[in-house]
Amino acid sequence: MGTDSIAGDAAPSTLAFLLSQVGIYAARQFSERIADVGLHPALFRVLNLVDAAEGRSQQAIGEAIEVPPSRMVGLVDELEQLGLVERRPHPTDRRVRALYLTAKGRETLERGREIAKAHERDLTKGMPAADRKRLTQYLQKIVDEQTIGRGIHPGMSGKPAPSQQG
Repeated sequence: MGTDSIAGDAAPSTLAFLLSQVGIYAARQFSERIADVGLHPALFRVLNLVDAAEGRSQQAIGEAIEVPPSRMVGLVDELEQLGLVERRPHPTDRRVRALYLTAKGRETLERGREIAKAHERDLTKGMPAADRKRLTQYLQKIVDEQTIGRGIHPGMSGKPAPSQQG
């Protein structure tokens, strides 16, 4: 008997372990893939948000996804340096800078979305569509019950994990 079968026989199979295992694997794979368009996952997330809320301030977008202002400024600075977003004066409040995608930002976002779709297809290879949909619903239920926040990735927010909160 080889060591692989011994390690496999003793491997944890609890829900929490499997979620963690798949989550870390999926995050690493996606990070490698999205690098092909010059992004990392947090930048891709912010590009999607700017697209969905174009013309809103970085502060408003950051608050919506619970990203600390200092982190959000850094992300937007990076996107601006890459030529993917631009800050423009807000039409009604001259103290605020509104965010807009550039043409290069739109193109990069589209390519990133294609990568994300391929990543999800590969990750769920061999699963019937009904099972993928059901799994997504179950995971969303966990997100909702744990009050993690829809669309908020713990790696982007400044919030400590519940076990670290005082």
